[in-house]
Amino acid sequence: MTEYVQADAREPEQILERAGKILDFERPIALSLIALMHFIADEDGAHDIIGTLVDALAPGSCLVLSCMTADFEPEEVHQGIAAYKASGVTLVARDRAEVGRFFTGLDLVEPGIVSVRDWRPELAEGESDIGPGPVSLYGAVGIKP
Repeated sequence: MTEYVQADAREPEQILERAGKILDFERPIALSLIALMHFIADEDGAHDIIGTLVDALAPGSCLVLSCMTADFEPEEVHQGIAAYKASGVTLVARDRAEVGRFFTGLDLVEPGIVSVRDWRPELAEGESDIGPGPVSLYGAVGIKP
């Protein structure tokens, strides 16, 4: 069964309220924030949002997160940011340490915070390699103790 909650990511209390009608927050939950947080600036509360969501989770829950970075391809990423900004869309590139702040208090799963290309790079049966070159996203999984 799949359920969906329509909410603004910048309103974590609303997300928790709606999700609480579906999920049992007394049991471990996977919080998946894939390619989302680079649309929320620090000054708009990006770290507070994650803190609020993770605080509501039971021990054993995990945060799965990927976030854009300019660490690997700075020129290309900054061009993309400029294009989004011209359209009125916030886009934030975070370095490894800034992404690490999202995992404060969590136990990182190996290999830690790395380019998503390097996070468990083994290919599944029938899967093709995406080719050489960097992927400008950091990814990680953290477990709530």
